[in-house]
Amino acid sequence: MWRGDDACLARSGDAACGPRAGWLLIGADRAGWTPLARMLAQSLARFGVQAELSDGQTRPSPIVPVLCDARHREMVRSLLDDTPPRLAPLLIHGVQAPQARARLILFGADDAVSGRIAPYELAARMIAAQRARDAAQGIIRLAGFSFDTGLRQLCWRGEIVPLMPREFDLLLVLARHAGLPVSRDVLLRSVWRTAFDPGTNSPEVHIFKLRQRLASLGGAVRIETVKRQGYRLVCAPHPRG
Repeated sequence: MWRGDDACLARSGDAACGPRAGWLLIGADRAGWTPLARMLAQSLARFGVQAELSDGQTRPSPIVPVLCDARHREMVRSLLDDTPPRLAPLLIHGVQAPQARARLILFGADDAVSGRIAPYELAARMIAAQRARDAAQGIIRLAGFSFDTGLRQLCWRGEIVPLMPREFDLLLVLARHAGLPVSRDVLLRSVWRTAFDPGTNSPEVHIFKLRQRLASLGGAVRIETVKRQGYRLVCAPHPRG
């Protein structure tokens, strides 16, 4: 029985998911999919994965993560044949035979799972699939932020937060250690690429500017000064709907 680790997985989902779009659940109504999908969406929400039902007819955008019921064979084939390839993960649900699951993965699905899979394992697989896709695209999701390392662009809950390049790098280092103090020496090595302290006040100046940028988030994220230890990124808990 999954109990004590429920909150742990839910927090992992939050950290991984950040401001991303929710998953789309697709299935064929004739297979009794809708009532099961509603229950599945409720279960997944407990573990940090937001999902909503599709009408089962409209082909989803390639940037939307999809969990598709294997019995909707026409949609499964369509999704596997997407050209250009999908940018968001595709998981096939309800595939009982191991050989069939293997074939679907080889044909392009990010994962294929049995219909008997426990919701917490399914949620973990969905989070892992999204994380792998993000990594391939240079996207890092930390502390509720989405860092696009290719475009050097920061998003918070779907909104772009304008940052200068040095501020972007500085926040990324702090977000990697969210909740923990990061020393001036670590910031100099990681952001300014210097192995010694040149005595400049540049880190302090950029921390000040970054605090001003984050003020627009309404106190959801802040940078604290920890005496004799450095700076710490603190994030307020994100309320669940």
